[in-house]
Amino acid sequence: MDKVSIMNHVSPYNRRVMIIFSLVLASMIIISSQFPIAFAGNCKDDDGDFVCDPPDCDDNDREVYPGHGCPPTSIEDIEDIISDVKALLTSGDINSGQANALISKLQNAINSIEADKINAAIGKLNSFINQINAYINSGVISSYDGGLLITDVQSIIETLKTG
Repeated sequence: MDKVSIMNHVSPYNRRVMIIFSLVLASMIIISSQFPIAFAGNCKDDDGDFVCDPPDCDDNDREVYPGHGCPPTSIEDIEDIISDVKALLTSGDINSGQANALISKLQNAINSIEADKINAAIGKLNSFINQINAYINSGVISSYDGGLLITDVQSIIETLKTG
């Protein structure tokens, strides 16, 4: 018996059921291919943004996920640089005005990241690099110390660009 003969022996009601079942099955396949992690069975997704891997940064806010405002690592790295600047102040390599100028740029970068204004954060970090270069050129800090700070900030900028 060929397919046409089989379909002739199926009632109109069962044909409709088979068509609806086929459409539902096709829809499920399409949806699961768009959100594979959410359909893998191991996704805790409280905010309904279908993001689990890489881990959702804030599973209470559907607007916060990798690539769309996932700042914690960058913020922690900037806070480490703030500590490094404070160490330069403590050691006497820079004065409080110079430290405050650097720290305010870094804090403004953190504020921009938290507001999901990544380009603004990158601008603030580039401003920090420019200030460090000015301090190196004027002999305020050594090229070694300045170079370490610049390398760390450039790494954060690259992370933000790809994040």
